[in-house]
Amino acid sequence: MTGSCRDLRRYMNDPKVVQAFGKILTGRSHYTPVIETRPPECPNCKVTLTGDEKFCPECGTKIEKK
Repeated sequence: MTGSCRDLRRYMNDPKVVQAFGKILTGRSHYTPVIETRPPECPNCKVTLTGDEKFCPECGTKIEKK
Protein backbone atom coordinates (compact mmCIF):
# COMPACT_ATOMS: atom_id res chain seq x y z
CA MET A 1 0.00 0.00 0.00
CA THR A 2 1.36 3.42 -0.89
CA GLY A 3 0.48 6.78 0.60
CA SER A 4 0.11 10.20 -0.91
CA CYS A 5 2.43 13.09 -0.15
CA ARG A 6 0.27 15.73 -1.77
CA ASP A 7 -0.20 19.01 0.05
CA LEU A 8 -3.95 19.65 0.06
CA ARG A 9 -3.91 22.78 2.23
CA ARG A 10 -4.73 25.00 -0.75
CA TYR A 11 -8.17 23.35 -0.92
CA MET A 12 -9.09 23.74 2.76
CA ASN A 13 -10.96 27.04 2.23
CA ASP A 14 -13.00 25.78 -0.72
CA PRO A 15 -16.64 25.59 0.50
CA LYS A 16 -17.35 22.41 -1.50
CA VAL A 17 -14.37 20.61 0.00
CA VAL A 18 -15.30 21.74 3.53
CA GLN A 19 -18.89 20.53 3.03
CA ALA A 20 -17.72 17.17 1.63
CA PHE A 21 -15.30 16.72 4.53
CA GLY A 22 -18.09 17.48 7.01
CA LYS A 23 -20.32 14.87 5.40
CA ILE A 24 -17.51 12.28 5.52
CA LEU A 25 -16.93 12.99 9.22
CA THR A 26 -20.54 12.96 10.38
CA GLY A 27 -22.57 11.29 7.65
CA ARG A 28 -24.86 14.34 7.64
CA SER A 29 -25.19 17.11 5.09
CA HIS A 30 -24.68 20.77 5.99
CA TYR A 31 -22.14 20.08 8.75
CA THR A 32 -19.21 22.50 8.63
CA PRO A 33 -16.05 21.25 10.33
CA VAL A 34 -13.65 23.67 11.98
CA ILE A 35 -10.22 23.39 10.42
CA GLU A 36 -7.63 24.58 12.91
CA THR A 37 -4.45 26.19 11.69
CA ARG A 38 -1.51 26.92 13.93
CA PRO A 39 1.13 29.58 13.41
CA PRO A 40 4.61 28.23 12.68
CA GLU A 41 7.04 27.94 15.55
CA CYS A 42 10.78 27.49 15.94
CA PRO A 43 11.67 23.80 16.30
CA ASN A 44 14.37 24.68 18.83
CA CYS A 45 12.97 27.33 21.22
CA LYS A 46 9.23 27.10 20.29
CA VAL A 47 8.83 30.87 19.79
CA THR A 48 5.90 31.77 17.47
CA LEU A 49 7.01 32.89 14.01
CA THR A 50 5.28 34.89 11.26
CA GLY A 51 6.28 32.39 8.57
CA ASP A 52 8.62 34.66 6.60
CA GLU A 53 11.74 34.11 8.70
CA LYS A 54 14.77 32.21 7.45
CA PHE A 55 16.25 32.16 10.95
CA CYS A 56 14.59 32.30 14.35
CA PRO A 57 14.83 35.85 15.74
CA GLU A 58 15.12 34.45 19.27
CA CYS A 59 17.72 31.68 19.05
CA GLY A 60 19.09 31.88 15.47
CA THR A 61 18.04 28.37 14.37
CA LYS A 62 17.64 28.01 10.60
CA ILE A 63 13.95 27.63 9.74
CA GLU A 64 13.22 24.97 7.12
CA LYS A 65 10.17 25.51 4.91
CA LYS A 66 7.81 22.53 4.77
